[in-house]
Amino acid sequence: MNLLFDRFNTSKLLLVFLGIVISLSGCSGGSGDDETQSVDPASFYKNEVLHIIVGFNPGGGFDEYARMIGNELAQRTGGTVVVENQPGGGGLLALNRLVQGRPDGLSIMLLGGESAVLAQITDRPGTRFDIMELNWLGRAQIDTPMVLWSKANPERSFDEVMNTIKQDGSTWGANGLTDNISDAESAMAEALALTPEQFGVVTGYSGSSEVALAVVRGEVDGIVVSNSSAINYVGSGDEGMVPVATFSRNREQTFFPDVPTIFELADMSQEGESWVDFRFSVTEVGRTFVTHGDVATEKVTYLRGKLHEILTDPEFITMATQRKRPINYMSAEDQEQLVRNIFAGLSDERVQEVKHVLTEKFIR
Repeated sequence: MNLLFDRFNTSKLLLVFLGIVISLSGCSGGSGDDETQSVDPASFYKNEVLHIIVGFNPGGGFDEYARMIGNELAQRTGGTVVVENQPGGGGLLALNRLVQGRPDGLSIMLLGGESAVLAQITDRPGTRFDIMELNWLGRAQIDTPMVLWSKANPERSFDEVMNTIKQDGSTWGANGLTDNISDAESAMAEALALTPEQFGVVTGYSGSSEVALAVVRGEVDGIVVSNSSAINYVGSGDEGMVPVATFSRNREQTFFPDVPTIFELADMSQEGESWVDFRFSVTEVGRTFVTHGDVATEKVTYLRGKLHEILTDPEFITMATQRKRPINYMSAEDQEQLVRNIFAGLSDERVQEVKHVLTEKFIR
């Protein structure tokens, strides 16, 4: 009798256990675990923590943009936004982690689009992402490359600088390959038909500020750096650097409207001009928000919409400009097309040429 009672209770417990398992199997495994289920993105982001990943240390331009925009995102979504710094590899390590992570829509990245695009084109070691498979969310800002020359040297104009380069040679500082500095410098040297003897790029500095210090000290002669960084490096008197050219077709209007473009100053061949145009097309990708390529469409659409609201808000743009962090919004759709056009214009032969020029030819 007891044996039958025990068997009855055991069977009953098994049925209850199986019922629980079946019930749980019909439920979602948590926020973002089942991307096939439709979600209300407004409710989702209001009740979750959204992480903005920055591939650099706190305190720099990327970090400031992320925190500034993150505050607005938190207000407009009613949720919590946390900026997470993941320095290393010029931001590429953080991008690798993003694409290898969960596509739950809870992590977006303020990406240095220039470095990412060039790393993929030049097949940089450690590149474990396909930029064409990312979900683009919208560009926050675009840097205009400025050509700066050390005031430790006597030259003050582009023509004087070019004469010295051709007669005596020059060295230019950078962090590493495809760091937005070395590749811009190399592209400029190729556009101006300079030789490696006339123009050499020295890498190994830990950041643009360290390169700038080397330029000021006269250890290297110049640097090609973003306008937002250049404004901090152009000193008064005999210290700092002198801006000698804008490395694009159009003048930089925010900080250096009086500095001529390289097209105004140099007599370049058609091939030379194509190098400037190619490099600036990469520059146009800019500082941009991206997320995992498999994030649910409704979440991507929601995030794109909120970023569009922020980055086109006149009050926000004014505030950002006053903080010397100008906004140059580009929609996610336009940005995706821009990247597709960059890669579509590169034949296998052209890719090898770009790789040689940007990572080998002028590097010392």
